Amino acid sequence: MKKQILLTLLPAVLLTGCWLSDEDTDCPITAQPLTDEDYTVSQDVVYHNAIGGDVYYIAGECFGGNGELVWDYSGEVYEITGRTHEVLTSGTMCVELHSGGKKSERLCKDVTVHRKHAWATHYLDFPGGKTKQSVTMNINGDIYSGFGMFNNWYRLDTVDFRWDEMAAIPNLIDFNAFAGFAINGKGYIVGNNSTLYEYNPTANSWTNKGQLPELVSTILNLGSFAIRSQYDRPVLGVSEGGKGYFGIGVLEHLYEYDPQTNEWKQLADRPERGSVGDHMFAYQGKVYAGKYEYDIATDTWETGKENFSVGVGFSPGFVPFKGVMYGGLAGKTVQFDGENVTEVDLEGATMFTNAPTGLHGYGAATGNIIVFPRLMGVIGKDEVLWKYYLDK
Repeated sequence: MKKQILLTLLPAVLLTGCWLSDEDTDCPITAQPLTDEDYTVSQDVVYHNAIGGDVYYIAGECFGGNGELVWDYSGEVYEITGRTHEVLTSGTMCVELHSGGKKSERLCKDVTVHRKHAWATHYLDFPGGKTKQSVTMNINGDIYSGFGMFNNWYRLDTVDFRWDEMAAIPNLIDFNAFAGFAINGKGYIVGNNSTLYEYNPTANSWTNKGQLPELVSTILNLGSFAIRSQYDRPVLGVSEGGKGYFGIGVLEHLYEYDPQTNEWKQLADRPERGSVGDHMFAYQGKVYAGKYEYDIATDTWETGKENFSVGVGFSPGFVPFKGVMYGGLAGKTVQFDGENVTEVDLEGATMFTNAPTGLHGYGAATGNIIVFPRLMGVIGKDEVLWKYYLDK
Protein backbone atom coordinates (compact mmCIF):
# COMPACT_ATOMS: atom_id res chain seq x y z
CA MET A 1 0.00 0.00 0.00
CA LYS A 2 1.74 3.16 -1.14
CA LYS A 3 0.36 6.67 -1.30
CA GLN A 4 1.51 9.99 -2.66
CA ILE A 5 0.54 12.52 -0.03
CA LEU A 6 -1.24 15.83 0.11
CA LEU A 7 -1.99 16.45 3.74
CA THR A 8 -3.71 19.32 5.51
CA LEU A 9 -2.79 19.98 9.12
CA LEU A 10 -3.70 22.61 11.68
CA PRO A 11 -0.73 24.42 13.25
CA ALA A 12 -0.12 24.10 16.95
CA VAL A 13 -1.36 27.64 17.65
CA LEU A 14 -4.16 29.38 15.75
CA LEU A 15 -3.70 33.14 15.51
CA THR A 16 -6.27 35.75 14.53
CA GLY A 17 -5.87 38.94 12.58
CA CYS A 18 -7.54 41.27 10.09
CA TRP A 19 -9.45 39.95 7.11
CA LEU A 20 -8.75 41.56 3.76
CA SER A 21 -10.13 40.76 0.36
CA ASP A 22 -8.50 38.01 -1.72
CA GLU A 23 -8.00 40.70 -4.33
CA ASP A 24 -5.33 42.33 -2.17
CA THR A 25 -2.52 40.08 -3.38
CA ASP A 26 0.20 42.16 -1.71
CA CYS A 27 -1.09 41.50 1.77
CA PRO A 28 0.92 38.62 3.35
CA ILE A 29 -0.56 36.09 5.77
CA THR A 30 2.65 36.03 7.83
CA ALA A 31 4.23 39.02 9.49
CA GLN A 32 7.57 38.16 7.90
CA PRO A 33 8.37 36.03 4.85
CA LEU A 34 8.95 32.40 5.77
CA THR A 35 12.46 30.99 5.41
CA ASP A 36 14.06 27.55 5.77
CA GLU A 37 14.79 28.39 9.40
CA ASP A 38 11.05 28.57 10.06
CA TYR A 39 10.50 25.04 8.70
CA THR A 40 11.55 21.95 10.63
CA VAL A 41 11.30 18.37 9.40
CA SER A 42 13.22 15.19 10.11
CA GLN A 43 15.58 14.92 7.15
CA ASP A 44 16.92 11.45 7.97
CA VAL A 45 14.71 8.46 8.73
CA VAL A 46 14.85 4.66 8.59
CA TYR A 47 12.70 2.84 6.03
CA HIS A 48 9.07 2.45 7.17
CA ASN A 49 9.53 4.85 10.06
CA ALA A 50 8.01 8.26 10.68
CA ILE A 51 8.91 11.87 10.08
CA GLY A 52 6.99 14.94 11.14
CA GLY A 53 7.32 18.63 10.37
CA ASP A 54 6.21 22.03 11.55
CA VAL A 55 6.28 25.67 10.48
CA TYR A 56 6.80 28.48 12.97
CA TYR A 57 5.29 31.83 12.01
CA ILE A 58 3.71 35.03 13.26
CA ALA A 59 0.33 35.86 11.72
CA GLY A 60 0.30 38.85 9.38
CA GLU A 61 -2.44 41.35 8.64
CA CYS A 62 -4.08 39.05 6.10
CA PHE A 63 -4.08 35.91 8.22
CA GLY A 64 -7.66 34.70 7.88
CA GLY A 65 -8.29 33.63 11.45
CA ASN A 66 -7.44 29.99 10.83
CA GLY A 67 -4.41 28.49 9.15
CA GLU A 68 -3.55 25.12 7.75
CA LEU A 69 -0.29 23.56 6.63
CA VAL A 70 -0.48 21.82 3.28
CA TRP A 71 2.23 19.22 2.72
CA ASP A 72 3.43 17.22 -0.25
CA TYR A 73 6.20 14.65 -0.56
CA SER A 74 7.88 13.54 -3.77
CA GLY A 75 8.78 10.07 -2.45
CA GLU A 76 6.61 7.11 -1.53
CA VAL A 77 4.67 7.13 1.71
CA TYR A 78 2.99 4.15 3.36
CA GLU A 79 0.65 5.92 5.76
CA ILE A 80 -0.21 9.35 7.11
CA THR A 81 -1.38 9.80 10.70
CA GLY A 82 -1.88 13.39 11.76
CA ARG A 83 1.35 15.18 10.92
CA THR A 84 3.27 11.89 10.89
CA HIS A 85 4.43 10.54 7.53
CA GLU A 86 5.62 6.92 7.36
CA VAL A 87 8.03 7.04 4.44
CA LEU A 88 9.40 4.35 2.14
CA THR A 89 11.74 6.18 -0.22
CA SER A 90 13.84 9.35 -0.17
CA GLY A 91 12.23 12.50 -1.50
CA THR A 92 11.51 16.17 -0.93
CA MET A 93 9.02 17.35 1.69
CA CYS A 94 7.39 20.68 0.86
CA VAL A 95 4.90 22.75 2.83
CA GLU A 96 2.80 25.90 2.47
CA LEU A 97 0.73 27.82 5.00
CA HIS A 98 -2.82 28.51 3.76
CA SER A 99 -5.25 30.96 5.33
CA GLY A 100 -8.16 33.03 4.07
CA GLY A 101 -7.65 32.01 0.45
CA LYS A 102 -3.99 33.03 0.53
CA LYS A 103 -0.82 30.99 0.86
CA SER A 104 2.70 31.54 2.08
CA GLU A 105 6.01 30.87 0.41
CA ARG A 106 6.62 27.21 -0.46
CA LEU A 107 9.33 25.67 1.70
CA CYS A 108 11.08 22.41 0.76
CA LYS A 109 13.67 20.13 2.35
CA ASP A 110 15.20 16.86 1.19
CA VAL A 111 14.55 13.70 3.21
CA THR A 112 16.84 10.66 3.07
CA VAL A 113 15.46 7.20 3.87
CA HIS A 114 18.10 4.83 5.27
CA ARG A 115 17.96 1.06 4.94
CA LYS A 116 21.55 -0.21 5.13
CA HIS A 117 22.72 -1.53 8.51
CA ALA A 118 20.13 0.67 10.19
CA TRP A 119 18.52 0.15 13.60
CA ALA A 120 15.19 1.76 14.39
CA THR A 121 12.38 1.80 16.90
CA HIS A 122 9.05 1.78 15.12
CA TYR A 123 6.81 4.67 16.07
CA LEU A 124 3.80 2.39 16.69
CA ASP A 125 3.51 0.13 19.74
CA PHE A 126 3.63 -3.61 19.39
CA PRO A 127 -0.08 -4.48 19.77
CA GLY A 128 0.35 -7.29 22.29
CA GLY A 129 0.65 -5.16 25.42
CA LYS A 130 3.51 -4.59 27.85
CA THR A 131 5.06 -7.71 29.33
CA LYS A 132 8.57 -8.60 30.44
CA GLN A 133 8.54 -12.06 28.91
CA SER A 134 7.34 -12.77 25.38
CA VAL A 135 7.77 -15.35 22.63
CA THR A 136 9.11 -14.59 19.15
CA MET A 137 9.95 -17.04 16.37
CA ASN A 138 10.26 -17.54 12.62
CA ILE A 139 7.82 -20.10 11.19
CA ASN A 140 8.14 -20.82 7.46
CA GLY A 141 9.75 -17.43 6.85
CA ASP A 142 7.16 -15.41 8.79
CA ILE A 143 7.84 -13.69 12.11
CA TYR A 144 5.36 -14.41 14.91
CA SER A 145 5.30 -12.91 18.39
CA GLY A 146 3.08 -12.71 21.44
CA PHE A 147 2.15 -14.32 24.77
CA GLY A 148 4.20 -13.45 27.85
CA MET A 149 1.49 -12.37 30.29
CA PHE A 150 -1.16 -12.49 27.55
CA ASN A 151 -2.86 -15.07 25.37
CA ASN A 152 -2.31 -13.35 22.04
CA TRP A 153 -0.39 -14.10 18.85
CA TYR A 154 0.63 -11.85 15.96
CA ARG A 155 2.32 -12.22 12.58
CA LEU A 156 4.38 -9.42 11.06
CA ASP A 157 3.43 -8.28 7.56
CA THR A 158 6.88 -7.22 6.37
CA VAL A 159 5.44 -5.29 3.41
CA ASP A 160 3.07 -3.15 5.48
CA PHE A 161 5.17 -3.28 8.67
CA ARG A 162 2.05 -4.05 10.66
CA TRP A 163 1.23 -6.88 13.07
CA ASP A 164 -1.76 -9.00 12.06
CA GLU A 165 -3.63 -10.67 14.91
CA MET A 166 -3.69 -14.46 14.65
CA ALA A 167 -5.56 -17.12 16.63
CA ALA A 168 -5.13 -17.23 20.39
CA ILE A 169 -5.15 -20.54 22.25
CA PRO A 170 -8.84 -21.24 23.00
CA ASN A 171 -10.50 -21.98 26.35
CA LEU A 172 -7.78 -20.66 28.63
CA ILE A 173 -8.05 -18.51 31.75
CA ASP A 174 -5.18 -16.72 33.55
CA PHE A 175 -2.73 -18.03 30.97
CA ASN A 176 0.85 -16.93 30.37
CA ALA A 177 3.71 -18.38 28.37
CA PHE A 178 7.32 -17.29 28.67
CA ALA A 179 8.99 -19.50 26.05
CA GLY A 180 8.51 -21.18 22.71
CA PHE A 181 10.32 -22.43 19.63
CA ALA A 182 9.71 -23.35 16.00
CA ILE A 183 10.42 -26.78 14.47
CA ASN A 184 9.70 -27.97 10.92
CA GLY A 185 7.09 -25.36 10.07
CA LYS A 186 5.23 -25.49 13.39
CA GLY A 187 5.38 -23.23 16.43
CA TYR A 188 5.41 -24.47 20.03
CA ILE A 189 4.43 -22.60 23.20
CA VAL A 190 5.11 -23.76 26.76
CA GLY A 191 2.33 -22.54 29.04
CA ASN A 192 2.29 -21.82 32.77
CA ASN A 193 -0.26 -24.66 32.96
CA SER A 194 2.61 -27.04 32.08
CA THR A 195 1.07 -27.79 28.70
CA LEU A 196 2.80 -27.67 25.32
CA TYR A 197 0.75 -26.18 22.47
CA GLU A 198 1.54 -26.61 18.79
CA TYR A 199 0.68 -23.87 16.28
CA ASN A 200 -0.18 -24.71 12.67
CA PRO A 201 0.35 -21.54 10.59
CA THR A 202 -1.52 -22.94 7.59
CA ALA A 203 -4.68 -23.58 9.60
CA ASN A 204 -4.00 -20.74 12.07
CA SER A 205 -4.90 -23.10 14.89
CA TRP A 206 -3.49 -24.54 18.12
CA THR A 207 -3.27 -28.17 19.28
CA ASN A 208 -2.72 -29.39 22.84
CA LYS A 209 0.33 -31.70 22.73
CA GLY A 210 0.15 -32.77 26.36
CA GLN A 211 1.85 -32.12 29.66
CA LEU A 212 5.51 -31.57 30.42
CA PRO A 213 7.17 -34.17 32.68
CA GLU A 214 7.52 -31.56 35.43
CA LEU A 215 5.43 -28.56 36.39
CA VAL A 216 6.56 -25.39 34.65
CA SER A 217 6.17 -23.57 37.96
CA THR A 218 8.79 -25.97 39.37
CA ILE A 219 11.15 -25.88 36.36
CA LEU A 220 11.26 -22.08 36.40
CA ASN A 221 10.40 -21.49 40.07
CA LEU A 222 7.63 -19.11 39.06
CA GLY A 223 6.66 -18.70 42.70
CA SER A 224 9.92 -16.89 43.42
CA PHE A 225 8.18 -13.71 42.25
CA ALA A 226 5.07 -12.74 44.20
CA ILE A 227 3.82 -10.90 41.13
CA ARG A 228 4.11 -13.08 38.04
CA SER A 229 4.44 -10.13 35.67
CA GLN A 230 7.68 -9.13 37.44
CA TYR A 231 9.44 -12.42 36.63
CA ASP A 232 12.56 -11.05 34.93
CA ARG A 233 14.94 -14.00 34.50
CA PRO A 234 15.38 -14.96 30.85
CA VAL A 235 13.51 -18.17 30.03
CA LEU A 236 15.12 -20.42 27.46
CA GLY A 237 13.01 -21.27 24.42
CA VAL A 238 15.03 -22.27 21.33
CA SER A 239 15.22 -25.00 18.71
CA GLU A 240 18.22 -26.74 17.20
CA GLY A 241 18.61 -29.88 15.11
CA GLY A 242 14.88 -30.53 14.91
CA LYS A 243 14.32 -30.43 18.68
CA GLY A 244 13.17 -27.80 21.16
CA TYR A 245 14.88 -26.65 24.36
CA PHE A 246 13.21 -25.06 27.38
CA GLY A 247 14.09 -24.10 30.94
CA ILE A 248 16.52 -22.17 33.21
CA GLY A 249 14.79 -18.88 34.25
CA VAL A 250 15.50 -18.44 37.97
CA LEU A 251 16.88 -21.98 38.27
CA GLU A 252 19.25 -24.10 36.16
CA HIS A 253 17.09 -26.83 34.60
CA LEU A 254 17.05 -27.72 30.91
CA TYR A 255 14.59 -29.91 28.98
CA GLU A 256 14.53 -31.20 25.41
CA TYR A 257 11.41 -31.80 23.31
CA ASP A 258 11.29 -34.22 20.36
CA PRO A 259 8.30 -33.52 18.06
CA GLN A 260 8.77 -36.88 16.32
CA THR A 261 7.92 -38.80 19.48
CA ASN A 262 6.13 -35.97 21.34
CA GLU A 263 8.35 -36.68 24.33
CA TRP A 264 10.37 -34.59 26.76
CA LYS A 265 13.74 -35.42 28.31
CA GLN A 266 15.51 -33.70 31.18
CA LEU A 267 19.08 -32.75 30.35
CA ALA A 268 22.09 -31.70 32.41
CA ASP A 269 21.59 -28.65 34.61
CA ARG A 270 23.45 -25.45 33.87
CA PRO A 271 26.33 -24.97 36.36
CA GLU A 272 24.69 -21.82 37.77
CA ARG A 273 21.20 -20.48 38.05
CA GLY A 274 19.93 -17.99 35.52
CA SER A 275 20.87 -14.32 35.75
CA VAL A 276 19.15 -11.09 34.73
CA GLY A 277 20.35 -9.99 31.32
CA ASP A 278 21.50 -13.35 29.97
CA HIS A 279 21.01 -13.80 26.23
CA MET A 280 19.88 -17.25 25.13
CA PHE A 281 20.06 -18.74 21.66
CA ALA A 282 21.03 -21.91 19.78
CA TYR A 283 23.57 -22.25 17.01
CA GLN A 284 25.48 -25.10 15.35
CA GLY A 285 24.66 -27.81 17.84
CA LYS A 286 25.00 -25.71 20.96
CA VAL A 287 22.71 -23.77 23.27
CA TYR A 288 24.10 -20.51 24.62
CA ALA A 289 22.88 -19.07 27.93
CA GLY A 290 24.85 -16.17 29.29
CA LYS A 291 28.43 -17.21 29.98
CA TYR A 292 27.71 -20.92 29.52
CA GLU A 293 27.31 -23.04 26.42
CA TYR A 294 25.61 -26.44 26.25
CA ASP A 295 26.81 -29.13 23.83
CA ILE A 296 23.75 -31.05 22.65
CA ALA A 297 25.75 -34.05 21.43
CA THR A 298 27.49 -34.65 24.78
CA ASP A 299 24.82 -33.29 27.17
CA THR A 300 27.43 -31.14 28.88
CA TRP A 301 27.84 -27.50 29.88
CA GLU A 302 31.04 -25.49 29.92
CA THR A 303 32.05 -21.88 30.35
CA GLY A 304 32.01 -20.27 26.93
CA LYS A 305 34.50 -17.99 25.27
CA GLU A 306 31.98 -15.12 25.48
CA ASN A 307 29.65 -14.01 28.24
CA PHE A 308 26.49 -13.24 26.29
CA SER A 309 24.99 -10.88 28.82
CA VAL A 310 23.72 -7.32 28.96
CA GLY A 311 26.15 -6.87 31.85
CA VAL A 312 29.14 -6.90 29.48
CA GLY A 313 27.39 -4.89 26.77
CA PHE A 314 25.60 -7.45 24.58
CA SER A 315 22.20 -6.09 23.50
CA PRO A 316 19.46 -6.56 22.34
CA GLY A 317 19.85 -10.30 21.57
CA PHE A 318 21.10 -12.76 18.97
CA VAL A 319 19.20 -13.89 15.88
CA PRO A 320 20.24 -16.18 12.98
CA PHE A 321 20.84 -13.90 9.97
CA LYS A 322 22.92 -14.39 6.82
CA GLY A 323 24.34 -17.69 8.03
CA VAL A 324 25.63 -16.41 11.39
CA MET A 325 24.16 -14.93 14.57
CA TYR A 326 23.58 -11.17 14.50
CA GLY A 327 23.36 -9.03 17.61
CA GLY A 328 24.82 -5.99 19.29
CA LEU A 329 27.75 -5.21 21.57
CA ALA A 330 28.26 -1.81 23.18
CA GLY A 331 26.07 -0.17 20.55
CA LYS A 332 27.78 -1.81 17.57
CA THR A 333 26.25 -4.44 15.28
CA VAL A 334 28.16 -7.70 15.65
CA GLN A 335 28.05 -11.25 14.36
CA PHE A 336 28.92 -14.54 16.03
CA ASP A 337 30.11 -17.49 13.95
CA GLY A 338 30.31 -20.06 16.73
CA GLU A 339 33.87 -19.08 17.59
CA ASN A 340 34.32 -15.32 17.55
CA VAL A 341 32.29 -12.15 17.91
CA THR A 342 33.24 -9.57 15.26
CA GLU A 343 31.85 -6.23 14.14
CA VAL A 344 29.69 -6.24 11.04
CA ASP A 345 31.11 -4.34 8.08
CA LEU A 346 28.78 -1.35 7.73
CA GLU A 347 29.85 -0.77 4.12
CA GLY A 348 30.09 2.97 4.63
CA ALA A 349 26.76 3.40 6.43
CA THR A 350 26.92 6.06 9.15
CA MET A 351 23.31 6.89 10.07
CA PHE A 352 21.20 4.87 12.54
CA THR A 353 23.92 2.24 12.91
CA ASN A 354 23.92 2.12 16.72
CA ALA A 355 22.48 -1.08 18.14
CA PRO A 356 20.10 -0.71 21.14
CA THR A 357 21.80 -1.04 24.52
CA GLY A 358 20.76 -2.36 27.93
CA LEU A 359 18.06 -4.69 26.58
CA HIS A 360 17.53 -8.43 26.22
CA GLY A 361 14.89 -10.72 24.77
CA TYR A 362 14.03 -12.74 21.71
CA GLY A 363 13.94 -11.65 18.09
CA ALA A 364 13.56 -13.26 14.70
CA ALA A 365 14.68 -12.55 11.15
CA THR A 366 13.18 -12.87 7.69
CA GLY A 367 14.57 -11.59 4.42
CA ASN A 368 16.64 -8.49 5.15
CA ILE A 369 15.09 -7.58 8.49
CA ILE A 370 15.61 -8.58 12.12
CA VAL A 371 12.77 -7.80 14.51
CA PHE A 372 12.73 -7.55 18.31
CA PRO A 373 9.03 -7.06 19.17
CA ARG A 374 9.40 -6.60 22.93
CA LEU A 375 12.49 -6.44 25.11
CA MET A 376 13.34 -6.38 28.80
CA GLY A 377 15.55 -3.70 30.30
CA VAL A 378 18.08 -4.62 32.96
CA ILE A 379 17.21 -1.48 34.90
CA GLY A 380 13.46 -2.01 34.63
CA LYS A 381 12.65 -0.22 31.39
CA ASP A 382 10.65 -2.73 29.37
CA GLU A 383 9.75 -1.98 25.78
CA VAL A 384 6.39 -1.86 24.00
CA LEU A 385 7.78 -0.11 20.95
CA TRP A 386 9.28 -2.75 18.66
CA LYS A 387 12.77 -2.51 17.27
CA TYR A 388 14.15 -3.63 13.94
CA TYR A 389 17.38 -3.87 11.99
CA LEU A 390 17.53 -3.44 8.20
CA ASP A 391 20.17 -4.39 5.70
CA LYS A 392 18.57 -3.93 2.29
